[in-house]
Amino acid sequence: MAETKREIRIKQLAELLIGREKVHLKAAADSLNVSEMTIRRDFTEPNELVSLIGGYVVRKQGRSQNSGYFLDEQSANHVEEKKLIGQKAAQHVLENQTVFFDNGTSIVHIIQAIDDKIPFTGVCFSMNIFVALKRKPNCQVVLCGGAYDPKFNNFYPLSEQSEIDNIRFDTVFISAAGVDPEQGITCYSFNELPYKRKAIKQTASVVLAADHSKLGVVKSAFVCPLSAVHHFISDKALPPEYLIK
Repeated sequence: MAETKREIRIKQLAELLIGREKVHLKAAADSLNVSEMTIRRDFTEPNELVSLIGGYVVRKQGRSQNSGYFLDEQSANHVEEKKLIGQKAAQHVLENQTVFFDNGTSIVHIIQAIDDKIPFTGVCFSMNIFVALKRKPNCQVVLCGGAYDPKFNNFYPLSEQSEIDNIRFDTVFISAAGVDPEQGITCYSFNELPYKRKAIKQTASVVLAADHSKLGVVKSAFVCPLSAVHHFISDKALPPEYLIK
């Protein structure tokens, strides 16, 4: 059975999102050479690839029943705050450094804010981060492999040994689903912990990037104590208990 024009447009929208968190409705309509109203009508029926949230087309990911994490919702949340964090954090990336990039939508904004002229090596374990790094013209990308977790779009190691064991980092960027002075830095998925923890142990500088909505939040998977962080970059002034000493 031949695909309908709507089905073709939905697939085109999904392709348009490769390497991006979101695309504004107008930009999406212009790229497909149709009206914004046509795109809006396409979303009156459900599809498995993309969603329309707050005037932006975002990629649809399966929700984890146990985690509560939904990537397209996270991409659309606190976008301006994450852009600000990205601009601040990107200043920590210097020429010819080796940098680890955690998963999470805040990390994508850091990568986008890095000057294209800076040569660096970017190491990651997330498909979204890999695609973002691949767009930087002077970045040598290393993707840590393993089993693919479709719920979070990440890879995780199948044994104690992995590519990351042979790498030492100048800077490690860590994201968080929750940051608490007592309970530390937490995330949704236990599968992410091996790469995160090894990177933290193998670096000279840990940079935590998290917007103010993560403060006081505790999730199930413990990454590290707040004391393991050298720089905490957020969109607002941090309360005294969160300041790095």
